[in-house]
Amino acid sequence: MAKATNLPPVIPVTAKQLPPGTAEVVNALFKELQAIFPAWKQAWPDDDALKAAKRSWIKAFVAAEINTLEQIRYGLLNCRQFGGDFAPSVGKFIKWCQPTPEMLGIPSHDKAFREALENSHPSRAGSRTWSHPAVRHAALQCELHNLADQVSEKASKIFDRAYDITIRMLVQGKPLEDIAIGISHDGQKSEVERAEELARHRQARLLEVPQIPSGASACRAHLLAKLNIKRAGQPAGGGLS
Repeated sequence: MAKATNLPPVIPVTAKQLPPGTAEVVNALFKELQAIFPAWKQAWPDDDALKAAKRSWIKAFVAAEINTLEQIRYGLLNCRQFGGDFAPSVGKFIKWCQPTPEMLGIPSHDKAFREALENSHPSRAGSRTWSHPAVRHAALQCELHNLADQVSEKASKIFDRAYDITIRMLVQGKPLEDIAIGISHDGQKSEVERAEELARHRQARLLEVPQIPSGASACRAHLLAKLNIKRAGQPAGGGLS
């Protein structure tokens, strides 16, 4: 085995380094949760359980892309409005980190869906009006599904998913037209033409996103930076109290 030359090199496993300030943010978050929910000890009865919960929440935040203070603020705002005694699970808190449409000053899911459904009717071709760009953006993402031809419950679920994505884009400050541009449907294009147009647009977006260097060493440095990996390695969750 020592003389074998066809074996791949051994790559040491490195630990992810938490972004600066993560521990402080999580510690402050749990203090707020303890203040909001009087029965928080049901979930975290002692210090060991509290520290384990913090590490678990960090992992869940990374997976769900909860990475801004604004998202955390929305989560805490929903916690205060909830008004219960018991602390939420991390899954429920993550859902609360997305603001409601009303918080952003845009139509509710139901109102936006009714507007999209009305504008999807062929009689509205060329004369559509939108109460907010977010409604138009979500409706454009659903057009290949032909909302007007779907069962109401199914159409509503399709639109709600698109509207949730649009809301996340608003919170992240992403321009809505960056996705919606060039995708139009006024009853003049066939479904195949609209599908091809959407596919071309998505392909163009995919080519724009990566921005990965071509050189091997530069590519490795780029990926390490993106993943926040350092060579010395530090256990995730360090600094949590």
